[in-house]
Amino acid sequence: MESQSYDIDSTTGGWTKTSAVDHPSRSYDLNETPTVNSTNPNYNPPSSLNGSTSETVGHKATAELKKGQQHAEDIITKSKRLFQQQWNQTRQSVIHLQKRMKEMTPKQASNLIYWQNPIHSGIVFGVLLSIIVTFMFLSSLAAISFWLLALLVVVGLYKLYNYVMATFVGRVQDDIFDSLFTSDMHISERQAQALASYVRTNGTSIIRQARSLFLWNNLTNSILFGLILFASFYIGLSMNTLTFTLVGLVFLFTVPKIYQVYQVPIDNFAKQILDQINQVLAKVTNKAPIKPKKS
Repeated sequence: MESQSYDIDSTTGGWTKTSAVDHPSRSYDLNETPTVNSTNPNYNPPSSLNGSTSETVGHKATAELKKGQQHAEDIITKSKRLFQQQWNQTRQSVIHLQKRMKEMTPKQASNLIYWQNPIHSGIVFGVLLSIIVTFMFLSSLAAISFWLLALLVVVGLYKLYNYVMATFVGRVQDDIFDSLFTSDMHISERQAQALASYVRTNGTSIIRQARSLFLWNNLTNSILFGLILFASFYIGLSMNTLTFTLVGLVFLFTVPKIYQVYQVPIDNFAKQILDQINQVLAKVTNKAPIKPKKS
């Protein structure tokens, strides 16, 4: 039986009946390279094409992920090293500043701050506190006049008391104010030179430290100084100078003594905080993948 097939006529657009005799079997080049549009009937599209593409994309994504993790590890390691370096510099600067403050502070003032003589420290603290409170509620002129008048009245009453005791009781007492303010009070040349040398030495140190801060010679110190100024700005918006001075006075007469008494617990607490910070940084670093060594 003659096999028949239908082909489309490109001129008419209709179907024409043809037989196998009219169209001899097509010949295919067996050596043809198989492609998607290949005429080779033996061509079978490779089933692993999509799989190989997915594997390539997966390898690229894994490589990019490892690269990002290594970059994150480098950033964490550098940040930790920089943090420790800056912290050591800041600590040394604080220790140096503390030594300079001790050198600049007279011994008598240091004794008052650390309450070596509680009676004297209490008197000085009470008087300074009263003066600040007076300036807070009165004008400067009124406050200065009030305290000068109070001093005049106190000295006058004390002189009157000594006069009554010497005249009617017959008991003569030493005048405290005469011993404090002798009649030959003067500023000697040696005292003037010592004061000038003190001002010159410490003033030069302050100027150099200020230059280092404002010129960013030490990054950490300049940042801390900027944060202190920023905090002072906002504190100044909520309180005036006298209130800040009052808080500073209380801080000056309490914190150094508290630290002196409880120095060991405070240092241990600060050390625990620093250890916790280092542990957190170490955990973050350990979670990052280890960077392979280059061969």
